[in-house]
Amino acid sequence: MKIALASLAIALTAAPAAFTQGDAELSGAYSNVDVGSADVGALTGRGSYFFTRNLGVEGEASIGVKDDDIGAGTVELDHSLGAFGVVRAPVSDKFHMFGRAGYATSELSASVPGLGSASGDFDGLAYGVGAKYFITERFGLRGDFTKYDGDDSEADVISVGAVVRF
Repeated sequence: MKIALASLAIALTAAPAAFTQGDAELSGAYSNVDVGSADVGALTGRGSYFFTRNLGVEGEASIGVKDDDIGAGTVELDHSLGAFGVVRAPVSDKFHMFGRAGYATSELSASVPGLGSASGDFDGLAYGVGAKYFITERFGLRGDFTKYDGDDSEADVISVGAVVRF
């Protein structure tokens, strides 16, 4: 028990220092998800933490906000969750390029009036590249492309948004 309390105390002491060093980022974006013949939109939130100047982890959650009409039916993204390892290459203090790879799961719904609805999910490897440009020391813009390779389907996702560095 003493070891657990000591570990917690060390973690709580180190967390503010990590945030002030710029090792953590939060971002929000609009994501265009091209899955099969559907083109849906989502709001995406991300949290990133960098252990070193170049290596980190990122968590991602998206919720669908734009449906697509395919023939008589409608396709929508219910939600998507992902976890990634991130490698970043700071080109300058203001411009960073990055690559990421991880695992994602997404759930989609389709409905046809008079025939009903169905939902399905796809889970699998996700990987992509992107860039961030910091307008100020803490606030910037982010753009990225991620390929989702699911069990039975694939998706191409382009996201554009803002990022805040702590």
